[in-house]
Amino acid sequence: MDDISRQMTALLIPISAHSSRPYDMQSESVPSRNTRRRLADDYPESDRSLPPATQLAKMREAYQSSISNSGYEPVVPESALLRDLIFIFQGIDGQYIKYDSGTGEYVMDSQANVPQPTKDLVYRLTEVGWLYQRIQSFIRPRFNDPSTGLVAQSFCFALQHELTDYYKLIAVLEAQIEKQTSTVFSIPNEHTLTLRRLLLWTRESSQRLRLMSVLVDVCKDQKGGALVSTMHNYTKHGDPFIQKYIKAMLEEVSKPFYEMLQRWIYEGELDDPYQEFFVACDPTVSEEELWQSKYSIRENMIPSFISSELAQKIFLIGKSLNFIRYSCQDDVFVVRDHDPSSNPSPVQTFKYGDILAVERSIDQTYRETSKQLINILKHKYKLMDHLRALKRYLLLGQGDFIQYLMDTLGPGLNQPANKLFRHNLTGVLETAIRASNAQYDDPEILNRLDVRLLEVSANDLGWDVFTLDYHLDSPINTVFSPAAMHQYLRLFNFLWQLKRVEYTLTASWRRWSMASRDFASVKEMAQDLHQAQLCISRMIHFIYQLQHYYLFEVLECSWEKLADYINNKSIDLDSIIEAHTQYLTEITEKGFLSGAKNQALSMHLGSLFETILAYKSVLDNLHTFGSSSQQDAEKLKKIRAKHTDMEKKFQSQVLEFLDVLGSYHDEDLRSLLTRLNYNGYYSAN
Repeated sequence: MDDISRQMTALLIPISAHSSRPYDMQSESVPSRNTRRRLADDYPESDRSLPPATQLAKMREAYQSSISNSGYEPVVPESALLRDLIFIFQGIDGQYIKYDSGTGEYVMDSQANVPQPTKDLVYRLTEVGWLYQRIQSFIRPRFNDPSTGLVAQSFCFALQHELTDYYKLIAVLEAQIEKQTSTVFSIPNEHTLTLRRLLLWTRESSQRLRLMSVLVDVCKDQKGGALVSTMHNYTKHGDPFIQKYIKAMLEEVSKPFYEMLQRWIYEGELDDPYQEFFVACDPTVSEEELWQSKYSIRENMIPSFISSELAQKIFLIGKSLNFIRYSCQDDVFVVRDHDPSSNPSPVQTFKYGDILAVERSIDQTYRETSKQLINILKHKYKLMDHLRALKRYLLLGQGDFIQYLMDTLGPGLNQPANKLFRHNLTGVLETAIRASNAQYDDPEILNRLDVRLLEVSANDLGWDVFTLDYHLDSPINTVFSPAAMHQYLRLFNFLWQLKRVEYTLTASWRRWSMASRDFASVKEMAQDLHQAQLCISRMIHFIYQLQHYYLFEVLECSWEKLADYINNKSIDLDSIIEAHTQYLTEITEKGFLSGAKNQALSMHLGSLFETILAYKSVLDNLHTFGSSSQQDAEKLKKIRAKHTDMEKKFQSQVLEFLDVLGSYHDEDLRSLLTRLNYNGYYSAN
């Protein structure tokens, strides 16, 4: 009652715009200070028996009437301001309070006579309407616009749902105001709605609207996983109310995202028409390149509560299911795992806030899917058989087959490359298969083996363009990519060249073993025969030790690691591809075919091979001289000089190669150095 009396006192003391002091009431337009006394004298005696609150209300009405009759602008009643505020809370302009679109604020009518403290209170209350208007301006254009995305629409729905309690509050307030204004003389009590009480009653709604406004501001340009991630970041707050509120809203907002996630990991289906999920699909990529290029990860759409490792597992699960279905033509696994009639355990439904359960389910699905895919590649598509075939045929591991091929093709490959015909070489290949243990291989493997001729350049011999090829198709070519097959081709060319040098030296050794008996009667050649055999022996020693290094230290050791990893340690297809790539990289690096530090070794080896092959022509000249009936001493002298030059050249090149080997600290290269120059085999000479 005291508060009401004080308010009435404030209302009953009008302040003139022309008076310098509150008690200066000399203006004619202002009622005299005796107005209240006059009103009291004119107050009917019969009303004095009414309750004080009713008397006060009647006196207020009489005072307002006297103010109106005197021409002075009356003070806007609090009930009118309350009515305006109810409209403001709904985003509608009131009679005295209106929204200024220019400043983006609510302003009071300049003609309205409202005390400044009341204005301040009204402006504090208009914040509720201002927040509501901001939220509605976000919802309206997006609510029925599917292009904004399913997650954004779910966010709008969650906002509308949160506004339901707000609408209920407005309805209660409006009913209260209607009840108060419908009574001519309402008696104020503890339930009467006032501006101060309205501020108190709207405090919780104001806090909720403020939170929604903040979320609207930060999420207005977001969609999909990015929107969920942005909202999740606001849960890291010290206020339990804010944490609980945003988490509850996220449970609704994230539902479309989790539905996409479930379809992706359980069915391999990417139901994402508005690019909101963090897995993207390129429909223009063919099924042949499904694993490598068809699917990718949108980093900006990964929610912050999903780690990069977990996102990678999710990505691989769906990609594996699609690879099984489309590349491996196997729907059995997918149907069995997700057909309710065959799987008694229900599929777990994901939801926000239960990240540990989501991680456990994804880990289990990841292991099962990857294991099934690896089993399909191993058994149905014979992954290990293909790896062994490439090792035996392109890396020259099948010794009897390669030797027969070399013996049969050798004479023909000494001819110019343009005289080779592929059909002839194919016939030789088939003969070599039938004549060796290769004939017992799986026919499906042997049918993939083929002959290939490289592009012919000027002065090329058959040795320079001949190569074996191994055809692979989908889905196994996912492991054996074009880049991997190119590495196999490089390795074959190098090993084939090494085998050619060995073949040449072996033929020369056999020839000079017979020549030592045939030319025993030619005394002038006795020393030459001995020198030739010593030189051939040194060359053979070098080539044999190099072959041993390649075939055992490099190929076999690398193969053992690869086979053990695939059989016992591989967890998914990507790990197999990575292991195979590492296998080829290790072979090429240890085989001096890649890497900056190995370039010098590779160049020295190339020069040594050329020197050994060129040495054969010197031996041919010496053999021709020994077979000739006419012995020309001058010609023999020239042959000896050429032989000596070639021998010294080989010796110096070997020593240079050994010096380069000695400069490295690699254990395998140190072992090769020891085997080549054991007991100073070359340096002592």
